[in-house]
Amino acid sequence: MGSSAEDIVERRTGILRLATGYNVRELCGYKTPWGPTLPHRFLRSGDTNELSEGDAGLLRAYGVTMDVDLRSEFEVTRSPDVFADDPRVRYHNASLYSVNMHDSDLAEGDGMDDYLVGGYLAMLSNREAVRQAFSFMATAEPSDCVLFHCAAGMDRTGVTSMLLLGLCRVSEHDILRDYLLSFASVDLVEDALRGSEEHPDLLTLANAMRTVRRRLVGGYGSVESYLASCGLTSRMLVSVRRHLVS
Repeated sequence: MGSSAEDIVERRTGILRLATGYNVRELCGYKTPWGPTLPHRFLRSGDTNELSEGDAGLLRAYGVTMDVDLRSEFEVTRSPDVFADDPRVRYHNASLYSVNMHDSDLAEGDGMDDYLVGGYLAMLSNREAVRQAFSFMATAEPSDCVLFHCAAGMDRTGVTSMLLLGLCRVSEHDILRDYLLSFASVDLVEDALRGSEEHPDLLTLANAMRTVRRRLVGGYGSVESYLASCGLTSRMLVSVRRHLVS
């Protein structure tokens, strides 16, 4: 990896500082029973269509060779993924949900918690898209870095990240931390996770993801069992887990 690619990473948060990138960060440094999650294995982000040629090159230099696009067909057509036709990157579109839930044109109102929980559970009910995304991830080699993204990198990407980290038995605290970093700075996130009531919006978001995760685990016993119900084999799930924690 080139030093210029390494220099863009903020190690406390895993955020990649890209001038034209949005909400790009690593899933690294989280504790699991097999050791910490590794860098250069999975990156989560928002839409890639506005990436400059230079920033796209930095992501390739960082290791990106696979791209899972979680957006709808309409979004993909309107805002093509910068890596979709790149021969150096394997691309797969697995449409997890039809809308960007944080689109400013969508009404959120006072029922934000219920709105998010309902939307996230609807994503999890889309077992075919989950199967496609994870079976594609399962083909990753140790040298591959898998980018997965939606439009804002918050909701569809957040649910997918919850599944990846849950598969690796990352703690609920760290799963919520990873999720909330899409919405606030690390210091505000840590305050919210300590129960501070100074950040009610973050508490609402945390409660929504916590509810979804606990319903998933309560209904299926584990994230692994849920993923198996989507049609993923044990070998695929081990491959995905090994790619993140090895």
